[in-house]
Amino acid sequence: MDTTILEAGLRFAGLIMSGLVVANFVAAKRFEYAKNLAGSEVLVRQIFYVHCAYIVAIIASLALLCLGWPGMLLNDGMGRVLCAFFGVFWASRVVVQVTYYDKARRGSDRAWDVFFLLVFLCLGLIFTLAAIYQ
Repeated sequence: MDTTILEAGLRFAGLIMSGLVVANFVAAKRFEYAKNLAGSEVLVRQIFYVHCAYIVAIIASLALLCLGWPGMLLNDGMGRVLCAFFGVFWASRVVVQVTYYDKARRGSDRAWDVFFLLVFLCLGLIFTLAAIYQ
């Protein structure tokens, strides 16, 4: 596979992940995180928000790397290991969504459910292809 195609794929993944960063803020409002966590212990609430912030920061950082320097992910062993990790990471997100998330809620938001399944599947495939590129 041509490096140019893989770099374009990684840039596309960067755009997708930029959208996921925005989606995390929309989800916080849509699923009423503050209201749903109001009855939790302060520390539990703080841990939840810190975990969310760190996940968003990692996704944003990876998006920036993919948009600005996709060649770095293809040119050396460490970049390919990182791609392999994120290939597994995003593919496992598909498994989590299908097996763990509330099926009734997924059914009531079927269009979004399918959309995010495709997003995570696409990211898993792009990073896996980048990892196995020789």
